[in-house]
Amino acid sequence: MVSVGPFQVSTAHAQAPQSSTIEGHVVDIQNEEIIIDLAGRSGAKVDDLVEVWRSLQVRHPVTKQLVRDRFVIGRLRLRRVGENLAKAIVEGDFDTPPRPGDTVVLRKSKTSVRVVAGKPQAPGSDGTAEEQAAEASDTATADPSTPNPYAAPEPADGEARQVAQLFESLRGQSVVDRIRAYERWIAEHPQSSHARVLWEEAAVLRKLVDHELKERKRQARRKDRRLSEDYPRFVPPAEALANQPFTFGIRLDQRTTAAVLHLRAAGEDGYLPFSMKPTGGGYFRVTIAAKHLQPPKLQYFVERVTKTGKTKAVIGSSQLPMGLAVRAVTDPEPAQPPLATIAMWTDYADYNRLRGNDASWQTEGYFGMRFGDIGIRALRSGFGVYRGVGGSLEELDELDLSSRKVGLTYGYLEGEFGITDFVGVLARPIIGLKDGGITGGGQAMVRLGSDLRTNLLLGGEFLGGVGMRGVAQLELDVIDDWPLMVRSEVTNQPAGSSSSTDTVRPTHDDFRPEDTSVGVNDIGVRGIAQVGYRIADSFVVAVRGSYQGRTINHSGPGFGGALSYTW
Repeated sequence: MVSVGPFQVSTAHAQAPQSSTIEGHVVDIQNEEIIIDLAGRSGAKVDDLVEVWRSLQVRHPVTKQLVRDRFVIGRLRLRRVGENLAKAIVEGDFDTPPRPGDTVVLRKSKTSVRVVAGKPQAPGSDGTAEEQAAEASDTATADPSTPNPYAAPEPADGEARQVAQLFESLRGQSVVDRIRAYERWIAEHPQSSHARVLWEEAAVLRKLVDHELKERKRQARRKDRRLSEDYPRFVPPAEALANQPFTFGIRLDQRTTAAVLHLRAAGEDGYLPFSMKPTGGGYFRVTIAAKHLQPPKLQYFVERVTKTGKTKAVIGSSQLPMGLAVRAVTDPEPAQPPLATIAMWTDYADYNRLRGNDASWQTEGYFGMRFGDIGIRALRSGFGVYRGVGGSLEELDELDLSSRKVGLTYGYLEGEFGITDFVGVLARPIIGLKDGGITGGGQAMVRLGSDLRTNLLLGGEFLGGVGMRGVAQLELDVIDDWPLMVRSEVTNQPAGSSSSTDTVRPTHDDFRPEDTSVGVNDIGVRGIAQVGYRIADSFVVAVRGSYQGRTINHSGPGFGGALSYTW
């Protein structure tokens, strides 16, 4: 057997395959996987070893017969086995790369062959006589009565016998060894009638060797060309972070032995050189220390050094450098803790010229936490005390009946939800206790603007047994340390719901229930102005004044105050 590159030469003869082997062919080669036409139904299994054979035919220089043979060039291991095809990978080293059309042989059991000097090996057997001899203990002799149609005739003379012995001695030798043996025999027997044939055989083999060398050089040139096509490979970075280490990487061709990165701050005259470390495959990289990364911009270029010591700029140049933006990194603002607030306010309103028969006094206090602008903006929990007297205008002004007492003590939970940092919604459920028992109420508001700055509140309120009111409130934060508030109300409080003589409570003890107003307060309006002063960053005191009335002759003043502390 002879092998050189993709070519194979052998002087052995072929005989029929043994029944213990399954043969197929290489169909395709896909990256590292080799596709063969052995399938599971033919007995192939995952992890089976498969031999790859290369076929060759030459004309015998003595007998002039066409000699065909094949030999093992390597082995494959099956990784996937289908119904028609199988995928395999290379197992060990190959004498020459496999290619489509090569024969594959799967051995399912030991074969029985007879090794005879000068006789051919079976196409399905283990390639060489030496390999057969290694398994001689496990093999049996084939039937000697079976004629070999390919057997060479006995040499007719001494030179022919020497040539046959020469061929036998070269079994399994390389092509180069065959060429040398042929030329040596020709030099020793220049007048032999076999010299010309051996010379021609050596010439053919030399052509095979030359072809293999040319093919290798051609493949090497193609590889170098592929490498040079994508040289250099470099993606300019968009930006770097100030005071943070930064790594440059570049791929150069294989002729490059070293690379240097030249770096400077924008506006400086000289460059600082940084030697780039080779990492294999033509890649070079270097990490720049954090102290060199200063905003706003750096300039750089890259030089390569060849094996001859020549340097050449491959990315930018000293005159036309590349630019790299350096972004300053600011420390993130620490998370703000929730704001906590304690507040209290009180308000007295007289609706009827200080006569004391249509008036209210309301006091509220709460504790709240503010979390942010969007989402759950704030939660507040508070209480309130409402006391008042009132009745209908007809009963109070025309019939001169006594006003009736109204009272409610309540608690509430209020949530403020920020839809955006400008728009928020407030909801307040209320539950309280009046003379007749438990009652409820509620308040709903829309806030336009931040509750920490100037904002507008619009909404309404209902208190059980007391009445309803609509509210428009403008909070102004336009003068330092002087928070202002302007508010208007439309309301039927304090006697916003009717009563009866059975449950009514006269304002004065000397009045009977029959002489007491049981009607509902008429609608009235209020105007309120409040001025605050920020004594400290977190503490605010405020005073307020108001005027309210139900008619021009049924009206009166009011006053109040407020305190709040935030931390």
